[in-house]
Amino acid sequence: MKKRLVILTVLAGFFFASCGSQPAKEEEPAKQSETPAQEQVAQPEKTEEKAPDFGEKGNAFYKHCADEFAAVKAIIADIKANPEGRKNIEKLQLFNNFEIKIEDAWGKIEIYEMNHPDEGMRNAAMAAESELMAILSEITLDADLYKVMAAIPADDPEFDAEDKRFLADVIDDFKRSGVDKDEKTREEIKKVNAELVAISQQFNANIASDRKSIKVAPERLKGLPEDFINGHAKDENGMITLTTDYPDYFPVMESADDETLRKEMYFLAQNVAYPSNEEVFDKLLKGRKKLANLLGYKNWPEYSEAKLMIGNPENAENFVKKIAAISMPYAKKEAEILLAKKKQLTGKDDVEVEPWDRFYIPRLVRMEKFSYDPEAVRPYFEIQKVLNGIFTVNSKIFGLEFKQIKRDDVWHESILSYDVYSNGEKIGTFDLDLYPRENKYKHFAMFTNEQGIKGRLPRMAIVGNFPTPVNGKAYVGHDSVQTLFHEFGHLIHGILASGHKYIRFAGTNCQRDFVETPSQFMEEYVWDASILQLWATNDAGEPIPAELVEKMRKSDEFGKGLHTSRQLYLAILSLEVYLQDPDAEGFNHHAFEKKTEREYSPWKTYEETHQIENFGHLDGYSSNYYTYMWSLSIAKDFYGYIMQNGGLMNTDVMGKYRDQVLKAGGAKDGMQMVRDFLGRELSFEAFEKWLNQ
Repeated sequence: MKKRLVILTVLAGFFFASCGSQPAKEEEPAKQSETPAQEQVAQPEKTEEKAPDFGEKGNAFYKHCADEFAAVKAIIADIKANPEGRKNIEKLQLFNNFEIKIEDAWGKIEIYEMNHPDEGMRNAAMAAESELMAILSEITLDADLYKVMAAIPADDPEFDAEDKRFLADVIDDFKRSGVDKDEKTREEIKKVNAELVAISQQFNANIASDRKSIKVAPERLKGLPEDFINGHAKDENGMITLTTDYPDYFPVMESADDETLRKEMYFLAQNVAYPSNEEVFDKLLKGRKKLANLLGYKNWPEYSEAKLMIGNPENAENFVKKIAAISMPYAKKEAEILLAKKKQLTGKDDVEVEPWDRFYIPRLVRMEKFSYDPEAVRPYFEIQKVLNGIFTVNSKIFGLEFKQIKRDDVWHESILSYDVYSNGEKIGTFDLDLYPRENKYKHFAMFTNEQGIKGRLPRMAIVGNFPTPVNGKAYVGHDSVQTLFHEFGHLIHGILASGHKYIRFAGTNCQRDFVETPSQFMEEYVWDASILQLWATNDAGEPIPAELVEKMRKSDEFGKGLHTSRQLYLAILSLEVYLQDPDAEGFNHHAFEKKTEREYSPWKTYEETHQIENFGHLDGYSSNYYTYMWSLSIAKDFYGYIMQNGGLMNTDVMGKYRDQVLKAGGAKDGMQMVRDFLGRELSFEAFEKWLNQ
């Protein structure tokens, strides 16, 4: 899922920034004269700066954003203008109106920055983002606005539970933003916030724009699926171009028999955005530490985790290291099996399992140990059938209906759009942008175009990078099916949690370390043969055989220890690098990466690779990549409960899940949603059982 805006904490920068083609420049702010006004020397009149030209589309969007920002300022002025002559409930409603304006602008800014094919639109969105952040910085540090909101009594008889939660959350966010600091500190916070926006934009732009590639002879593609090879045209010299984008990288790493090709691709991918992000990440670390210190926190994780379920970096560290200790023995056992297989393949004893073997050799072991070839399931997973499968599952468990529509306001002609209905009533809409192109977000993610609230329907989007269809069809592996179900879990969460009056509680605006729970739970639907057979058929119309699904399930158990260990390495890297002092003499984030990799990663370390420079989550999730494993532990607890109470397709237990979890959005804390649904506290027993399978 992509970043979502929590209005007053937006400037914390715990979400992804954008990927326009031209990063915003950091400019030295004008220094205020220390000379009293009456003694100042007359200055030459400044010439008016020429407005930027983003082209016809970009200029129109930039003007739209400017109009929305002007409306935001007017709302804030209105709140402060007459606090005594207005009911308290009206003040909350006005504040909500301001947040709605900001969220709406932000949703489109994010989508266009990261996905629009028009360079002018991307640049306009980037410029608008910088202005939005500057406005928010002013608002979050507006002492007069804070005084108005802080003076509202929490026990106002007109307030219901949602009103009270909203007011408390707003006041808390104001304080976390530094509104109660002295004027000098507030000005410094504004300055650092502005710098962090530009740094974040540049970090992500460097990743998006660095599409590395190599040219290879067709014979080096031995082992890869025929449709993959056919989907890559030869140039005038008979060579095929491979890129580090997902649709090329993962098939090569999983299936190419040529080890030297896998090695070349590995080093290319591990050096995306290097060296361009080397200095940028240092600035990100320093800026976030400085902001946390200005706000009264020892370090960035202490600040960023204070409002999450985990509570603090000590709890986060204990969690990831506990799970790492559980998974490591299984990872070591699996590594021994991989080594034995590589010795068999090469006929040599003095070999090592390399990181570019991470997908290839496990596939061979699975084929041998479980008689399972991942290619055997691809004929059942044509992309349109996968989409139909997602719609079928969600129709049955949640009583929803999906209708394809035509929209004129999409950002690319290949986008598919759908309306969602419940009991005959339209409850939302979404767009699917599923195929790769230049200057588009490189991975898979759910974006929010417009949050749904009372009286307004939500509009969501999934952006992905499936292989471009050949002759109208594209077939994907089971892992891609799992990814799409995951993102649709976010999307349906956003659609269903749209009945709140306050936008900060709408959709996926819940605690960040809970937000992956619905998406990871949705992945369970791709492992059940009876569910897959509802929609997964080959071109002859034959459903996927149950015995093939069982082989797939069993083979998936192999490698789980290694996968979990790698995820936990990334979680530890994410947390620990932000706990370091980037200003300390001798600190080098690359050296720290390698030290952490040697200690926690199950794979061999190479000094020539630069994970940090292309690990976009270090901007978006910042110190909190642990949330994937944390949310997974909750999802596994939910799964165990659901299987004990009727199963994945049981409409009673799934109706309870829809009502107690998905519809709640951010109106309840994550732990409260767990208690409401399970009737007890969170348990890690199901998660540990899953790890031990």
